[in-house]
Amino acid sequence: MTANLTKKEIFFKLLNKKEVWIIIIGFGLIIKLFMFPVKLGDYNFYLKPWIDFIKDNGYSSSLKYNFYNYTPSYIYILIALAKIGFNPLYSIKFISIIFEYLLAYFIGKIVCLESGNKLRLWISIAIVPLIPTILINGALWGQCDSIYAAFVVASIYFILKEKQFISILFLGLAFVFKIQTVFIFPFYFVLLLQGKIKYYYFLLIPIIYFISILPPWFYGRHLNELITIYFSQSDYYQMLTVFFPNIYIWISNSYYHQFKLAGFSLTFLITLLSGIFISQKRFHFTLESYIKLAFLSVIIIPFILPGMHERYLYLGDVIALLYLLVIQKNIYLSLGIILVSFYSYLCCSRLQSILPLWPAFYLYLLIIVLSIKDFWKSLKNNSIQIKNK
Repeated sequence: MTANLTKKEIFFKLLNKKEVWIIIIGFGLIIKLFMFPVKLGDYNFYLKPWIDFIKDNGYSSSLKYNFYNYTPSYIYILIALAKIGFNPLYSIKFISIIFEYLLAYFIGKIVCLESGNKLRLWISIAIVPLIPTILINGALWGQCDSIYAAFVVASIYFILKEKQFISILFLGLAFVFKIQTVFIFPFYFVLLLQGKIKYYYFLLIPIIYFISILPPWFYGRHLNELITIYFSQSDYYQMLTVFFPNIYIWISNSYYHQFKLAGFSLTFLITLLSGIFISQKRFHFTLESYIKLAFLSVIIIPFILPGMHERYLYLGDVIALLYLLVIQKNIYLSLGIILVSFYSYLCCSRLQSILPLWPAFYLYLLIIVLSIKDFWKSLKNNSIQIKNK
């Protein structure tokens, strides 16, 4: 018994050493490097052809052509990588991994706001990039979701530091890379109603977007095309869900247009009503309350929005780990979301023919219900504590 206790003590002492987490960071980088040579679908069909097109059409001059279905912001990165001339596969994955560690850094900074324990910054940098979906997304698939997610987490950090301008600046940077940034908008809507953010700061988002599309407009691409890129993206597949276990797995794609409009309307209505309700002055928020609200925002919106893909719970994975590191309770909520997201990735693989989406749907729904219950309980407890004081 004593020997076992001593081993446990040694184990926990090791976990409290920065050097151990630095070793884990190194281990994580090695795993990612082993994945670098792997070429998969999106790289072969989209990213590599885009880089080839950029090279064949004069690098920056290629911006006048409509050869991509992203916003121009990521294409600027591809143009830079094409000019550098290094292995395009490795370059693309390298950029994604840089932003993985940047988002891990900002998660760690938020955790330190609560605890003041600098060790948790190293813990965050060590474990966030090893979340299965993050590992697959960047190092294996070469996707760039880490870019917008890093800017979103940075935005959350700065708003918690009450730096409104910088926060919305980062939110705008996230938006010019990925439309999935909107998943966190309900969180900011509550902050707006609470008076934590001045309404005019949100004008930064369209301003930053407009600035981001100026180069291709300068080279001759139609402004209307550039402004409506996200609208075009939403109709690219015309499917209610693509390997994603939300409410639309139960609805036939033959009703796509009807339920697309209904889904957007439902999302807007839920965001509006719930935002107005929980921003009432009788509810008092702490750091934990805001983290729980951010978590709810990024898991509920993809659940009720149509047109979601397997990667669209990426921000949910990130905030799930933030939830776990800050609150250190209800571990099943964080791990459950990461499991749902990972299952979606598996459904997008060769296993899709044998993996039904409905088990992940029910787990996802259960996590949302329990998370709402937990959030509501914390709001009531905070209000009671303030009254008792």
